[in-house]
Amino acid sequence: YLTSLPSAALCLFFAAADFRWALPERSTSDESTTTDDSSSSKLLCAGNILALAYVAGAYFAKIHPTLSLGEMKLDLWPLQNGVNIALATAVSRALSPFFLPTSSSSSTDQSSSARKSIRTVALALVGLTLFDAIFTFGTVANAAAAAVDATESSMSVMETVARSRLADSSSSQDVISPLAYLWQPGLLEIILGHDNSRATEALGVGDVVFPSILVAWAFAADNVGATSPVGADVVVVDDDAYDADIDASPSKSGGYPYATASVVGYIVGSFATEIVGSFRLLGNVSGLPALVFLVPSMLSAVTTMAWSRNELGDVWGAAPGDDDDDGGGVAGE
Repeated sequence: YLTSLPSAALCLFFAAADFRWALPERSTSDESTTTDDSSSSKLLCAGNILALAYVAGAYFAKIHPTLSLGEMKLDLWPLQNGVNIALATAVSRALSPFFLPTSSSSSTDQSSSARKSIRTVALALVGLTLFDAIFTFGTVANAAAAAVDATESSMSVMETVARSRLADSSSSQDVISPLAYLWQPGLLEIILGHDNSRATEALGVGDVVFPSILVAWAFAADNVGATSPVGADVVVVDDDAYDADIDASPSKSGGYPYATASVVGYIVGSFATEIVGSFRLLGNVSGLPALVFLVPSMLSAVTTMAWSRNELGDVWGAAPGDDDDDGGGVAGE
């Protein structure tokens, strides 16, 4: 049980961050308030207390997945998904700055166009997709070649890890290991039926974290037009021009097209994963790498949106670093 304390503390830390964001504390600073009192009040704020209760409920759901309130039954497994989403949100926030270009107040239209480049994000996602595919289909092929009975369904390394966590989620009475009663975060699960504690569907947190980087890029690309629309020859010199520039923001002009396209691509990729897995279109493989379907679908949707907006060159053009290097070469001449 002591080995689960670090993961529980990590879940509590990330969940508390989201609760504090959703329930911001009002600044009631008083000069007479001491430093110890202010630090203790921040520690015992409503967000931290609710996060502690929420994470405790997620671990309690491993022992009692359903609570009976009279004739009504309340499922507790969504609490575990909420903690996993908090973990995914924290990891996505930590990774996004490394893939998203930073904006500059003195940027020109050319550098603003470069800040829409998707090449860095796409390269990282394609690499992760290849890694996921190789470790899934490659290990399945090796297991099938070494299997004695060819009719058995071979499992990859990643599927073996996922199934071990799902097996630990079972409430079978044959399980006598104490670790079987400890919840292990890392899988988004769906359980159908109040009396069934086995997960019917599961999705790895990584299949949410890595596509969310593309969604973060999409929001950043949509916000590029809020300050300097691509292709516009407008220079902000007075308040009227500045007000006209603000009116061109995504929330007022056309919403968030790239963010919408990326989310739609994720939904289409999820449906493709379910269809291919349900009908076993790729052979006798029970667990499929979701990124193989999610990443191409999202990139295709974003590319289609860029083509419809005549911004295909901006989206798949030079990265911000390449743009700066080109500018330095011209200056040198």
